[in-house]
Amino acid sequence: MTTKEKKKSSDSPPPTSFSSLPDDIVLNCLARVSRFHYPTLSLVCKGFRSLLDSRELHATRSCIGKTESFLYVCLDLHRNCYPDCPPRWFIVSPITKQKLKPIPSITCQSSTVVSIGSKIYIIGGFVDGHSSRRLIVLDCSSHGWRRLPEMRVPRQNAAADVINDKIYVIGGSSSNNIEDWGEVYDPKTQTWEPVLPTTLDLTVQMSVVPGSLVMSGKVYDMNGLKLNFQKNICLVEIENMMCQTKVCEGVLVWCEPEEDRGWCPVDGLEGLPNRPTSPGYLTSVAHSDRGRRVTVWWESAVLHRLGPKWTKECKTEIWCAEISFERRGVGKVCGFVEWSKNVFTKDDYKTYKLPASLSDFFLNSTIVTY
Repeated sequence: MTTKEKKKSSDSPPPTSFSSLPDDIVLNCLARVSRFHYPTLSLVCKGFRSLLDSRELHATRSCIGKTESFLYVCLDLHRNCYPDCPPRWFIVSPITKQKLKPIPSITCQSSTVVSIGSKIYIIGGFVDGHSSRRLIVLDCSSHGWRRLPEMRVPRQNAAADVINDKIYVIGGSSSNNIEDWGEVYDPKTQTWEPVLPTTLDLTVQMSVVPGSLVMSGKVYDMNGLKLNFQKNICLVEIENMMCQTKVCEGVLVWCEPEEDRGWCPVDGLEGLPNRPTSPGYLTSVAHSDRGRRVTVWWESAVLHRLGPKWTKECKTEIWCAEISFERRGVGKVCGFVEWSKNVFTKDDYKTYKLPASLSDFFLNSTIVTY
């Protein structure tokens, strides 16, 4: 390099760092990045962390139409090996379909989950050996938890849904008092009020499936003041008709509530496990895409190879797939795998044993758009 070139190089201004840009420019740039990467970006500096938690960033994303949907799921991954290990919450983007990313978690055994906007509400549950009255909210923009006013009575495995921006919670209590049948929470006033079976807002929920209450797409049998949750059953809309779906002996099946044909296997579903006796079998089904699709979950054992030989030990993979549906004539529904992915792998090797019954690691899930 000549003396003239060295002088020209020394006179050039130093490169501008991203963090030294005006806040409005930084906000506009961050708003175009997927929220999935925000936890990592928050480690850059305090300034970034403050901007990522700000209302201005949320407003900027809304203004430029950069909202995203994320699947939040609670899994009990160590239920067999470490029963004292609590379930954990994870997040995954249905669009990028990356691996499950763990987030700060709380115990939510037998809790009910609903979401409003960017917030997930954890209702009741089994805490310290007793039914709980607690209401806890997860702010998905910061992944911070905080307690809200408690319910009037303790509940676990209650039915819940969001109706007219209020959270209705039904059943799950041991009380036989009709005033304890249900209650409604208003997030604006942060107050609870009792709900009776005659409440007009629940008329639609009681008419979708005869003799049942449908809340958040889940079906509950009504037995007087008691509700019996039909575990693993989801209500899904298939070409303007409401059908029930569930996993039965490792297979995804469906039925029409008002027909007498009973449960029938969903056709198609190429590439998914379809035998309850195989190491990989469907265990759970949950809502996706506002009740028009479902996600199915299963475990798969991957044998460990040591040199030229296979060992008896294996890793366990957690798989998820999103399913859409199409009717094919009378009494036939075909399922299509929109995407399928190994979203989590347990690093601990163990000897694989097929359980006597289909052990369910899936506890709760909800789609959050913000």
